[in-house]
Amino acid sequence: MKCIERLPRSVCSSLRSSAILFDLPKVVEELIYNSVDARATKVHVSVSIGTGYIKVDDDGCGITREDLVLLGERYATSKLHSLAELDASIESLGFRGEALSSLSDVSLLEVITKARGRANAYHKVIKGCKCLSLGIDGHRQDVGTTVIVRDLFYKQPVRRKYLQSSPRKVLHSVKKCVLRFALLHPEVSFKVTDLESEDELLCTFPSSSPLPLVTKSFGEEVSSHLQKVDYSRGALRISGYLSNPADAFSTKVLQYIYINSRFVSKSPIHKLLNRMAVSFQYSLVSGIGESLCQGKQSAIKEARHLPSYPAYILNLRCPLATYDLTSEPSKTIVEFKYHTRQYTYANEYPANAKAWKLTCHSTGIYVCLVMSVAYVKLHATIWSRLFKMLSADLKGCYRKFSGH
Repeated sequence: MKCIERLPRSVCSSLRSSAILFDLPKVVEELIYNSVDARATKVHVSVSIGTGYIKVDDDGCGITREDLVLLGERYATSKLHSLAELDASIESLGFRGEALSSLSDVSLLEVITKARGRANAYHKVIKGCKCLSLGIDGHRQDVGTTVIVRDLFYKQPVRRKYLQSSPRKVLHSVKKCVLRFALLHPEVSFKVTDLESEDELLCTFPSSSPLPLVTKSFGEEVSSHLQKVDYSRGALRISGYLSNPADAFSTKVLQYIYINSRFVSKSPIHKLLNRMAVSFQYSLVSGIGESLCQGKQSAIKEARHLPSYPAYILNLRCPLATYDLTSEPSKTIVEFKYHTRQYTYANEYPANAKAWKLTCHSTGIYVCLVMSVAYVKLHATIWSRLFKMLSADLKGCYRKFSGH
């Protein structure tokens, strides 16, 4: 039997990098995280699948030379300096200092940047987590950062071959990735270009809301049914756009949920919203809302044939301690600290409109908040009364995860 030995640092780094950056769209996502954190108003993504080339150019705050020296080293980051900051802050999308280091381990990485208030721009080249060059760049005049990735996955021929064998699929995934950012950050202009075909895959313009982009990408039928949502309770806030419970769609094409501005593909919230929409639609068609509110599941099952999928773009802001992204590589699946599969429905009739009161039990406050506000009639007076009814439960849940 072989003895246990420590792996060389180079092997550890390579294994870690391949797990963090597992495909080209993930690389694009990590680079856009940095652009958004830099408060960019313009982000242009260019890709060439055949050569493994990616360029992300932004007009963010840029990087100083002092910071550029450390850029690319594993666990070197400007966004986090202690675990206390991690628990207290939810403003930054990145925090571990691994993305650029991992990227330099699987490609040739170039960074060209000019920081706001600085006279010179700088250029750094990294490969294999080692700096090949660092100096003044005489060409860049505008504040911002350009990250260029060359020869992506050059050490992983199987992964590289997969990218090259399905370019359309990869390009579609890149477009979907950038679209997720654009829907949450309508004030930022995003552009995606395929360098090989010179096609413009996505182009958005700054707006005060994502509705113009929803109309362009999903049609006016969807965007016209979305209503603005913005409500908070204590440390929690839910904001975005949500279709009326009486409006249903045949697919889940527009169902975007973000936790602290990070997109999640699967969560208890998705299931809750979809299930409630099915229940509401069935009650409208069959007039048996009373039975649904008493918890009868047969009616819900019978209603599944109805096109009852809601449309929503929701961002839930909550303390980091209340949820965790799973170990699934893309980090788009979320689990909550307090969650129960038992849901109770009760009837309330505020302002002569039927609303559903969803009791907390041991369900976390974040889930309870979404359950509470999502499918009542969208009027402030109804929301206000509903939150008053749930006030005691909300406070109890908050004490549970905050320790207060």
